[in-house]
This record gives sequence, C-alpha cells and structure tokens, in this order.
Amino acid sequence: MIDVKTENADAKTLNADEQLSLTSQQTFPAAPFPCKYVHSVVDTLQDAAQAVLALQAAGCDTRDIHLMASWDFVAAVEGGYQQQGRLSQTFLQIFSLIDEGFEEVYLHEARRGHHILVVRPSRHEQIMQVRDLLASHHAHLVKYVDSWTVANLLS
Repeated sequence: MIDVKTENADAKTLNADEQLSLTSQQTFPAAPFPCKYVHSVVDTLQDAAQAVLALQAAGCDTRDIHLMASWDFVAAVEGGYQQQGRLSQTFLQIFSLIDEGFEEVYLHEARRGHHILVVRPSRHEQIMQVRDLLASHHAHLVKYVDSWTVANLLS
C-alpha cells in the first residue's frame, strides 16, 4: 500500500508491493524554490512513489525531494500567492517569461490529475542522474530551473 497523506488530512491509497508514506503539502518548498530544482510531472502516485524511493536509494537527501499531489499543487498555485513571499512570486513570474508558460504547464498537468515531483540536486553533476531516474519512472516535462535559465531535460 502507498499511503499518500495530504496536509488537510485527506488520504489517498493505491496498491503497490511496498508500503510507503509520502507527505504532500499545499505549499512550495522553501527558498530558493523554484531555482536549482529539477521539476517534473508524473502521471500516477504509484510511479511518483517509486521515483521517490529510487531517488533516495541513489543518494538524494529526503529533504530535497518534494512530491506535490495534483490537488495540492493546484491549491498551492491558486491559493499560495497570498502565503508566498514576494520573492517566490517574482521568481515564478520571471520563469514564466523565460520559459513561456512554465507555471501554467505544470498547473495544467496537475488539473489533469498528474502529480508534480521536484528534486533539488545536491551538486550539478547529479542533475542528469536525477533526470534518468525520473525518466525511468515515467516522468515527463522534466526541466532544470536555474537562476536565470530553464533547461528541458526531457520532453
């Protein structure tokens, strides 16, 4: 069983070989988000949970892996502007200009029921390893966001 618990205490359950508890919050990771993160979309919670396990097994720090269930991502984007600091809002607006529709693409995917998985690589060399692990778990729209650039790692 994969038990995905949300901040508002709703629980969604999927069948899987392993038991795993993942927390999905209705807030974005702390600063410097969205900079220096690999952003991706995963269609099913089962694939997302397996990706999280693979990332942890590969040495990614658990604190640097953020899974936002579709409903929580939508709530964070739609209601989060009041809770976010001005700096986070400004960065999201800048990235939307650099990569047309950055925020809208992920919001559209979340509204379709797909989940958002973001990972902060501990070093630059880890970016491609993260990309490969995400791809092997059916992630798409994999992008690395740096201070002033957005790089497509996988379509």
